[in-house]
Amino acid sequence: MKAVIFDLDGVITDTAEHHYLAWKHTAEQIGIEIDRSFNERLKGIDRERSLDTILIHGGAAGTYREAEKQEIMRRKNQYYQKLIQTLTPHDLLPGIAGLFAELKKENVSIALASSSRNAPAILQRLGLIDEFHAVVDPAALAHG
Repeated sequence: MKAVIFDLDGVITDTAEHHYLAWKHTAEQIGIEIDRSFNERLKGIDRERSLDTILIHGGAAGTYREAEKQEIMRRKNQYYQKLIQTLTPHDLLPGIAGLFAELKKENVSIALASSSRNAPAILQRLGLIDEFHAVVDPAALAHG
């Protein structure tokens, strides 16, 4: 084996709670309440679709212009980035540290393919950034 390509969320660490808290906070700022049950609908979709789903849920679809939606998403991400500052190597999912050590010992290259635009910051907080030979930036892909 020459290389292993990892996803980030749910594989290396779990930031689902951070996303939920950031969306809940952001939704409250625009007068929409969401709960954990509703949040299940946001898992696995990007920021824009998440916001659209929240706006529909809150009866506010079509209320915001594109520039306003971009600002709401920017504020959500800003709050999320604040929340992930609490991540440490203790937030690695079980077995990941050992797996990385074994891959390194065997000279297996490690890469990350994640839709998260915050992946480098998360890897830094987890103490793993130097373990990766490549981190794919979703913004750089024509077809993610």
